[in-house]
Amino acid sequence: MAYAKSEQETVLVFDYELNLWRAYSTVPKHIRKLMSIAEMETVEMEDDRPIAIKGTLTEKQVSMKKPRVYTEKQLEEFKQRGKALAKKTNDL
Repeated sequence: MAYAKSEQETVLVFDYELNLWRAYSTVPKHIRKLMSIAEMETVEMEDDRPIAIKGTLTEKQVSMKKPRVYTEKQLEEFKQRGKALAKKTNDL
């Protein structure tokens, strides 16, 4: 039986000596994402689909970027640039 939402987890542990991440997940969304970027070992299956996986990732496959926060003024400028570009494209 698939894991209840309260029991689902994704764990990433960085091994500094080997310079890689060890990954384990029972979260369906994370399982799909992890399997698309690296080879993962299936730990548990249900109805021909993995419900628990584990594997390793390189340091470059994991990102911890701070999300950009834009001011209202910047957002308005982006909007105006987009409109100008769309108009220019339509005029061609």
